[in-house]
Amino acid sequence: MRQRRKRSAAITLLLAGTMSGCGEPVPQQDVYRSLSDCQRDWGDPQRCQPVRDGRYAPSYYYGPSYYGGSYSGGRPKPSNNAMDAVKSSQPVSRGGFGSTARSFFSGS
Repeated sequence: MRQRRKRSAAITLLLAGTMSGCGEPVPQQDVYRSLSDCQRDWGDPQRCQPVRDGRYAPSYYYGPSYYGGSYSGGRPKPSNNAMDAVKSSQPVSRGGFGSTARSFFSGS
């Protein structure tokens, strides 16, 4: 008689939980409380623009548009030094390598 293996509910839940945190990349912009916070993520202060659309205080900054991760509900995940992230309608930034290179899928 051939025995059937039992599937573990814990493994199924683990896989479901892991997959739910992975969203498709969406064009987004990070929101920063200061120019120095933005500069920490992007290196060049010229890549950071003051907020002028009324969504945040005028003393805040947007970083350039890029493709990043999102939460399971579709909301963009902010970078380490950003306080928030919003979906972007701006063209996506094509950065180079070196001091401005960064990982957008670091899982943090």
